[in-house]
Order: sequence, then C-alpha cells, then structure tokens
Amino acid sequence: MCDESMANDQSVAFQKPLRKCTDCKKPPHMQCLHCSKHVCIDCGQKHVALGIQQIDVAQHVLNDKMNIVDRLSASAKERVDAECTRILKQVDTQRDQAFAQIDQIVAQQKEQIRNKGVTLNELPLDEISSYIQRMTKEMEDPNETNNQLFHIDITLPKIQVRQQLSTARK
Repeated sequence: MCDESMANDQSVAFQKPLRKCTDCKKPPHMQCLHCSKHVCIDCGQKHVALGIQQIDVAQHVLNDKMNIVDRLSASAKERVDAECTRILKQVDTQRDQAFAQIDQIVAQQKEQIRNKGVTLNELPLDEISSYIQRMTKEMEDPNETNNQLFHIDITLPKIQVRQQLSTARK
C-alpha cells in the first residue's frame, strides 16, 4: 500500500496544473502567439482577429508614411528645380555681363592698337624703325597661343541634398 500511495503522490506531482482561459475561464486549448496568454479556441479566434486588426492599423500607418515620403520627395525635387531655374537666370545675367566685359576689353585693345598705327604714321622716317621694334616687342602678348588677354574665373553653384531625420529608429 505504501507503493500505491507513493505512486499516487508522484502522479499528482507530474500532472499539469489546471489552467483556465485567461479571457473566459474555459479550459485553454492553445497559447496565443500574440500575447502568450492561454486561451480557449473561441477566445483564440478573438485574439487572432485583434492581431489582424492591429496589423491592419500598423500597415495603414506605414502606407501613410510612404505616401508622405513620396510627397516630400516631390516637394524637394520642385525646390531643386526652382533653385536651378533661379541659378540659370543668374548665369544668363552673368554671361551677358561677361560678354559685355569681353567686348569692352576688345574695344580698348583695338583702340590701343589703332593709336599705335596713328603714332606710326605720324613719326619721322628716322624714328620708324626703332618704334616698330618697340611696338613689336610690346605687342608680343597677347597672342592666340598664350591667350593672356582674358582671364575667366568661373565658380559653379552647388546643390547639396542631405537627410535631416535619422531612419535608424526601428
């Protein structure tokens, strides 16, 4: 009899504790993957429906955020395009100013060359040879090979895009 009572004591010790559905107190048939509660079949279906509803809400939020990112992208591209248009207008103005400066420099150079020709025509014959030598030496520059008449300095505009918000948050 001692063996029998000992066997009964051991079987009681190894029996699963009696659990109840955490929602309705019926015997549980499963553990919810969503919240780890022990639930019956009916309550388990409710938990699945709740999980699906939460996933739908979260998916809606994610879709809204993707739409916002698309709109922000379009807005940023519009700003870049507007800035490019503004820069191009400035570049057109600067080009026109540069052309005017080139024309002014050319007019001054031509005037100096014409003045040398006038001076040459007014010189006495005995001074012409030395004047031509001086004039030739003075007029070595500018020429087409060294292009020292114009110095053109160009600074390009720069458009830089940086991400402001960190996407490292998960």
